[in-house]
Amino acid sequence: MKSQKGKNMSVKAEKVSMGEGKTTQLVRIENERLTVELVAYGAHLYRVLARDRYGIAENVVLNVTPISALATDLQYFGATVGPVAGRIKQAQIGALSLEANENDNSLHSGSQGWSFQEWDLDWQETDDKITVIFSYVDHQSGFPGPITAQVMYCLIGEDLSITFTGESPVETFFNPTNHGYFNLSGELKTDIRKQMLEISAPHILATDGELIPTGTFLPVAETPYDFTTAKPLETALNELPSGLDTAFVFDGNAREHRVSLYDKASGRQLDVTSEAGSVIIYSASGWNRDTQVNYHPMTKELGLAIEFQELPDLPHHPEWGSIALLPDEKISKTIHYRFGVN
Repeated sequence: MKSQKGKNMSVKAEKVSMGEGKTTQLVRIENERLTVELVAYGAHLYRVLARDRYGIAENVVLNVTPISALATDLQYFGATVGPVAGRIKQAQIGALSLEANENDNSLHSGSQGWSFQEWDLDWQETDDKITVIFSYVDHQSGFPGPITAQVMYCLIGEDLSITFTGESPVETFFNPTNHGYFNLSGELKTDIRKQMLEISAPHILATDGELIPTGTFLPVAETPYDFTTAKPLETALNELPSGLDTAFVFDGNAREHRVSLYDKASGRQLDVTSEAGSVIIYSASGWNRDTQVNYHPMTKELGLAIEFQELPDLPHHPEWGSIALLPDEKISKTIHYRFGVN
């Protein structure tokens, strides 16, 4: 175990078993406001202990248990997803063929994507900030490369940011995200249905039966998808039998791209912001897998996934922009999380 301590801050790393003789590293960083646990396998966000209105610190992130189960987790609890998150239609971009791991499509870069790789670990400390740096050189996801990637988790006060960087000697694609699931009740005391959700997005992306974008933006106004003002999740879920697995599209001219989640009972509030063009919101409403999270059986609507990224399947819709990573160009994308009390 390695341990370093700064003023009101600490960093600890220890080896943990991944089974079959393999190990990974569990990193625990903390200050007076938050405790965050990360796992080097898949550069996972594993646990976040956030305080409620009474000062009680409890975990608000769904984490697969035991840690060795991360190797077979196909719902990406807290995983770094890359180099390209979301679905790619027919697992094809021009002449590039990718692994088809969901129907005939590629999902989250397939079985050799970043979620299933061991990342190198380092960290840095200053007077008020801890930054954990995961590094990986991608030769095997199926995307052109190699892609030299870093995922940097930065903890300062009640703010946690995740910055993804990528560069490659050849033209490739880059649209990563973190696939964290959140439940602000603390230690899964309740499901998410009564938690309040607000999303500053005026449109959703229409999709077909395989959740592949059709190319159409649909206004959220006067639909169950309208979270432009905060409302309980159950208000929408009662009208959406399949729940939410939906890309919300931000106005490109908007000052802020934001998702807020609030739990009245605990007082906890999570504000997530990014410059990304969309956010995927997944309510796990049709859950039918035998998975343990937080040493508790995963059940429907126990957590809400919040995945900021550029629009899914964007290479097939160049009118929306580009996720190209050009040769020897370094791209950086950041997601900010603020764990507060209201």
